[in-house]
Amino acid sequence: MKPRSRAPTRSALDAAFTALADPARRDMIRLLALQPLRAGELAERVRMSPQALSRHLRVLRKAGLVAEAGIENDARVRAYRVPAHAFDSLQRWLAEAEGLWRRQLQAFKAYSEATHARGTKT
Repeated sequence: MKPRSRAPTRSALDAAFTALADPARRDMIRLLALQPLRAGELAERVRMSPQALSRHLRVLRKAGLVAEAGIENDARVRAYRVPAHAFDSLQRWLAEAEGLWRRQLQAFKAYSEATHARGTKT
């Protein structure tokens, strides 16, 4: 029997972490979170060539962290912005991770206090 080959699928969370792994893309997100910018404006602010910026924007768009929007009165110009719910999957993951660590620390605290209490009774 021939094994099935499946193309690997990436979740929204994986795509977001991959996109945010690059410091230049994090800078772009920081700027776009403040206000929408045209590609030229963004390239100038992050000191990047238009070609490099285009590659980074493609990764951010595929991850859902950046969206294109037309500018009023000029259909030729595109601005980029951070959508309202772009970081929802990351926030959910971080909340789960924080809960895990909180439970682990509480369990360690209880263990430490119980161990200390047993040690002082001897």
